Amino acid sequence: MKRLLFLVLLILFNCKDANQNTNNLKIEKPYPSPKIKYGKHFFDYNKLDHYYIDTSNSTILSLYNSQDKSKIDKIKYEVIAGETPNDITDQEFLKFIEKIGYSKSKVDSSKFKALNKIFIEKPEEDMEVRACAPVYRDILIFKKDKKINGIMKICFNCHQYRIFGTNANTKNFGSNTDYFQLKDLLK
Repeated sequence: MKRLLFLVLLILFNCKDANQNTNNLKIEKPYPSPKIKYGKHFFDYNKLDHYYIDTSNSTILSLYNSQDKSKIDKIKYEVIAGETPNDITDQEFLKFIEKIGYSKSKVDSSKFKALNKIFIEKPEEDMEVRACAPVYRDILIFKKDKKINGIMKICFNCHQYRIFGTNANTKNFGSNTDYFQLKDLLK
């Protein structure tokens, strides 16, 4: 219980607000660098759904405090700040995702080539990690022929993520301005 309260406090005091403007950030390096050797892609997909929820850190604290009140509040908290889903087969939360406040948009297939340059094995480069608890406002659902084969939860503020459904080495996701490029592509 103390650990969860500590994580919630970290969210409130250490992460920048989701509404803070990041449009003035400039990406200096072209992506991908021709000198870097890349491995396999994270996902094989022909459809990509992007779910987004606009929520504040204070709302997350309220959710934490009201988890006992309803099934929807518990699911909402677990999806936004918790461990749901646990793996690629844990797709039950998708039945409630719009009910808990996420908006769905389809990512245009013309962006897949640029996205594949982000979702690929790569050597470690400069990575930025923040010491805060993640708030997963963005969820990507990768599909191949109507079957879900990849799920990714992203906290753009903390630069943390959870990825399910790939055998690729994802540990260096977040290097070489991945988060900035991904956020720009998802707009």
